[in-house]
Amino acid sequence: MKQHTSKNTAPKQTQDRILGFDVGGTKSAVIVGTTGGQVVARSQFSSQAQRGATGMIEDMMAHAKTLLTQHGPVKCAGVSIGGPLIPDQGLILSPPNLPGWDRIPLGKLLHEGLGVPVHVEHDGAACAMAEYLWGGHAHVPRMAYVTCGTGFGAGILIEGRPLRGLGGMPPEIGHLRYEDDGPTAFGKRGSLEAFAAASALGPIAAWKYPQRWPKERPTSEQIVQLAQSGDADAREVLRINARAVADACNILAEVFGVEMIVLGSSARYFGPEWIRQVQELFRAELLELWHPYARIVPAALGATLQDQSPLAAAVLGMQS
Repeated sequence: MKQHTSKNTAPKQTQDRILGFDVGGTKSAVIVGTTGGQVVARSQFSSQAQRGATGMIEDMMAHAKTLLTQHGPVKCAGVSIGGPLIPDQGLILSPPNLPGWDRIPLGKLLHEGLGVPVHVEHDGAACAMAEYLWGGHAHVPRMAYVTCGTGFGAGILIEGRPLRGLGGMPPEIGHLRYEDDGPTAFGKRGSLEAFAAASALGPIAAWKYPQRWPKERPTSEQIVQLAQSGDADAREVLRINARAVADACNILAEVFGVEMIVLGSSARYFGPEWIRQVQELFRAELLELWHPYARIVPAALGATLQDQSPLAAAVLGMQS
């Protein structure tokens, strides 16, 4: 079944109202905004993901209808959600952080409930599109957004369009084998996600220093605070994380030819020293001939990206 998107309806002005859904395992949000990326209103709520898809979608619809009563109507809707998924079908395929979302036709269900075209997009690609549209990167032909948050992945844009892979699904770089040993993420020991996600700092610390943290893992916030106070172990944990992120960026640059790589949440949470480490480790491994062409930057949109990425997904649908 094809995704419910409109054809040949690229936005003609920046004031058209659109609806966005940011769907996460911990919290979700519904946003009313414009095709120019301005946020008009938002409603955030606890995902309570253990309930499965039905309860979450009911909440999404309820919050959307409340906002539409106050700020509607809208031309279309977009959804930013973690993979795996088939965006062009609006079909969700069992994301690790969303139990019970097994082959859920989210695009179809939201279209039927709202009566407007709906486009569902991988969160990494939606963030990349938001940076491309509103972060000042529209001139970059090949760019990627790296989701360094609870999970780790990448959305890749080629000439402003998301790259699709096997079966129409976006690439899932986070599940690559990175090391033979190490922390475990979603049942895979030593995966790239287990080393590179913002949430990986505690597991890395417990794996690297089991005598210091034998029972309870520290939080990522605790590791960052310890590192900032000069703690050598915590600084090494952050370096291991930065190295993994840099190596992932090297894959994006050398395999996919990406010119600009935008760093997500960790760039805000871990600070400029971590960004500098990632950039330096990246350049140290990158083929010297490519140094003038590939670079890493923190997200220009900062904290607003969480609201603008689902709006970008809606714009993608309008351009389909």
